Amino acid sequence: MSPPHAAAAPHSLAAALVRAREAACLTQGELAEKSGLSVRAIRNLETGHTARPRKQSLLLLAEALGLPSREAGRLLRLPRTEHPDVSVPAELPAAPRHRLVGRQGLLADLTARLARPEPGPGRPAVVVGPPGAGKTALVLRAAHEVRDRFPDGQVYVDLHPTSPTSSLPFTSDLLVRRLLRSLGGAAAAENPEEARARLRDALSRRRVLVVLDNADSEAQVRPLLVDDARSAVLVAARRELSALPDGFHRRIGALDRPDAHRMLADLVGTARVRAERPAAQRVVESCAGLPLALHIAGLWLTARPHRSLGDLADRLADESERLRSLRVGDLSLHTSVTAYYRLLPPPLRTSLHQLEPVGTDFGIDQMLSRVTPSRRLAVDLLEDLLHRQMIHTGEPDRNGQIRYRLYDAVRLYLAHGAVLPRARHLHCL
Repeated sequence: MSPPHAAAAPHSLAAALVRAREAACLTQGELAEKSGLSVRAIRNLETGHTARPRKQSLLLLAEALGLPSREAGRLLRLPRTEHPDVSVPAELPAAPRHRLVGRQGLLADLTARLARPEPGPGRPAVVVGPPGAGKTALVLRAAHEVRDRFPDGQVYVDLHPTSPTSSLPFTSDLLVRRLLRSLGGAAAAENPEEARARLRDALSRRRVLVVLDNADSEAQVRPLLVDDARSAVLVAARRELSALPDGFHRRIGALDRPDAHRMLADLVGTARVRAERPAAQRVVESCAGLPLALHIAGLWLTARPHRSLGDLADRLADESERLRSLRVGDLSLHTSVTAYYRLLPPPLRTSLHQLEPVGTDFGIDQMLSRVTPSRRLAVDLLEDLLHRQMIHTGEPDRNGQIRYRLYDAVRLYLAHGAVLPRARHLHCL
């Protein structure tokens, strides 16, 4: 993306880093190991390729080089070697302010995966789950915790905005061009293959964190996968992305009851929850353990200190209005479910509506009697609904047959909000 760089100016940050490393008798690889930064990141700093290095990255280098505090301070004040064709984006939305209850182990695994110091194969870290499960909150928290490991920038792209006025989902070609612009590689129109090659080159030479939110297909992610990658790709997905290379792939769902109680207590205060335990229990049950629903409930109560948990529990008791009641500002569980539902092809929408009356517990027999007489098609429909996070598996029956359930928010949406497609017959998928 950038032309070769000349030697750094003698009084620049780049030159000072080279002198300090050589004085410490360290190779770039040894300094990378001591500091936790990548070799590529150090090389880019020493050549001036990184236009705006992060303060934390420089402090890590100063510590690894054994510089006294005065020398470290001088390092931070030295002029950079600027290259106008190089951009260091910092596009991450704000990290969630609330504690991620019930996700601590997963968060630790995710940050460890992202923060690996050495280059590796292009395998994305993917988190998938149903509407309201807290995928975006999890990936943003992880991204913020490791952002200093990516001194060449952090890029965030929402691939399918949920606003009714938003544009259509990003195609892979649109995404590639969007990423190139963020990385300072905007150019005249070029064919898609050239653009992809330029992006692969950028991601292989620079240490960039790319966060893709609301991904719905492997095609959106695949152009970012590079062998010997120095960059990392973190994905919050609305469906299983099974065709991507094996990597870090985790499914999340609703919180269990104790964690849901803890999250509500974190949001509104332990004393308030203890004072109204039965009402708090009703709120947790109405939220079905979904972090988004609990977050909205907490915000609603915090904004209304004069209202009790009992008031909210009564408000959520009416199933026909529950999804619409779980809304504060631009946060809405109904909107989240709608975004998933709109991505379904008509046969899957029809199948869901036909299953809604038995949605709390059904198996292949209900599919055969309610949806299609074809066992093969019934199995394919169930698998597709599973992958698209509309249903989940329950305990097998006494004969060992798999049982299924609609996610509670999906069940409420079908019963009280969704519009059945006009074509009620099934087509082969």
